[in-house]
Amino acid sequence: MRLVSLAERGKVGKWRWGWLGLSLGVALYFGGVTLGYLWRYPYIVQDDARQHVVFLQQLVDAGLFANDWIAEYFTTVAPVGYKLLYMVAAKLGIAPLEFAKVLPLLLSLVTTVYLFGVCWQLLPIPLTGFLSTLILNQQLWLNDDLVSATPRAFVYPIFVAFLYYLLRQSLLACLVTIVLQGLFFPQLVLVQMIVLLLRLWRWPNRPSQRWGMRLGWLARLGWQGSESKADYQFAFWGLLTAGLVLLPYALTVTKFGGAITVEQMRMMPEYGLQGRNEYFGVSGWQFWLLGNSGIRVPVFPSIILAGCALPMLRRSQWPLMAAVSEQVKLLGQVLLASLILYGAAHLLLLKLHFPSRYTYHTLRIILAIAAAIVLTVLLDAGWRWLRYKQRIQSRLTNQDRGFLALIAFLTAVVIVVPALPFLFLRFQGWVIGEAPSLYQYLAAQPQSTLVASLDPEASNLPAFTQRSTLMGREFALPHHPIYYQQFQQRVIDLVRAQYSLDSSVPSQFIEQYDINFFLIGRSAFTPAYLNQDWLIHSSFQDLVRQVAQQLEQGRQPVLLQTIPKCQVAASEKLILLDAVCVQQF
Repeated sequence: MRLVSLAERGKVGKWRWGWLGLSLGVALYFGGVTLGYLWRYPYIVQDDARQHVVFLQQLVDAGLFANDWIAEYFTTVAPVGYKLLYMVAAKLGIAPLEFAKVLPLLLSLVTTVYLFGVCWQLLPIPLTGFLSTLILNQQLWLNDDLVSATPRAFVYPIFVAFLYYLLRQSLLACLVTIVLQGLFFPQLVLVQMIVLLLRLWRWPNRPSQRWGMRLGWLARLGWQGSESKADYQFAFWGLLTAGLVLLPYALTVTKFGGAITVEQMRMMPEYGLQGRNEYFGVSGWQFWLLGNSGIRVPVFPSIILAGCALPMLRRSQWPLMAAVSEQVKLLGQVLLASLILYGAAHLLLLKLHFPSRYTYHTLRIILAIAAAIVLTVLLDAGWRWLRYKQRIQSRLTNQDRGFLALIAFLTAVVIVVPALPFLFLRFQGWVIGEAPSLYQYLAAQPQSTLVASLDPEASNLPAFTQRSTLMGREFALPHHPIYYQQFQQRVIDLVRAQYSLDSSVPSQFIEQYDINFFLIGRSAFTPAYLNQDWLIHSSFQDLVRQVAQQLEQGRQPVLLQTIPKCQVAASEKLILLDAVCVQQF
């Protein structure tokens, strides 16, 4: 039987749909296992969904979270398209929290189809499309972005669709993706705009010298307009569409006002080292590589880093590179656009949101594509080497067999290890409720019920009980001063009430905020309890330290004394106190 190279197989393309089916199978596997995991627990929610999805439960019951300052904030800042999609699902009878469980799989399938199409435009070999979708699906399901079903989960299908239609030169469809990006994740519209502008720049051909000899080529860079009329059409209509879709964001002013300034950020411990929203104070390499300030290059599963080798593969040395389309330059244009906006976001901090937003998602997409091309080229070279070995010798040597065994082993590791459920589920950020009896008790209370708590469990109450909490670590976001000032005042008042030695202070607090219950951690009256990052590294940290010192001295707060009489529900780690009882104590 005649052996053919991967390049020759790609020209036929008869296995294209089969490879696409395998690609969809990867998404179905990860999504199916995740869904099965979710259905095992009656109380489970994704970490970030506690901010962005839970409060959309108002769409199925307007009485939920009424007059809730936190709920109003998160629903106000949510993108229009995101809220509209959940509204449509609610009209169809699917509650937001349930819709959020199946949405990641749907988004993954759409992303897979478009990514396969993008790779087919760049290198028409079905294996390349499969590898790219495998690598990107590993990235998506071993992180918490897609599974959160929050606005950032929509970046992947929409942006990959943008690349696909741009490569296909489908103007109308490309404009639709710009609109959709603006409705779901507007920051990435800026990346799309820069990409369209960069396509107007025609780069001169590189000389054949090695990297160290290319300074002359770099020095000759200047404006050379694109010779393609379509590039100008895409840029004009794309920029016009992007401007129109972003205009409402620029003109709309909500009751929560504008974003925090850099000067305010620098003065707040919340943005300092170990703060709830750590940004400043970290080491140099952490600042530029990790967190909200860093580029955040994907490092696991590490196979994606193979994409970094693409610029080093020369057509003269790697035969299959001749089959790679010139349009592969789009990957470089996306990278450059992302880095430009990354730098701009640092200069205009929080006016364009955090810098990492412009590189975190796009790097995963372009590196997955680049890695697939690199791996296909290497596999083709390996196939050619194997054919050569078969021609010059009747059988492979032990060294050759060992090399092939190593390649087979590494391939299995790359595919199998990231697909192990116990591994990828750990990266998805699921929060499992550990106090079912307490949740059931609160869920049976009136919808207007308000719980005051400093415990980490407070962040879970809206998700598991559908009842409001006065505050919670998950909701302690200082990005908008008007919102955070009221949030901060609530925390200060609760700290004073919970640890006061005067019985009138808790009573006044209950009356001021119309509190129904206190949720107290069993370790709440120990100094170590107050070492939570959002408390000890906050603008009110002096008060927190003062209270911790009081507890170290053994002075018992009034609220601690009310527990035997006012406890109405409890779990292994939590105690729920009736506020009316506390007030009468």
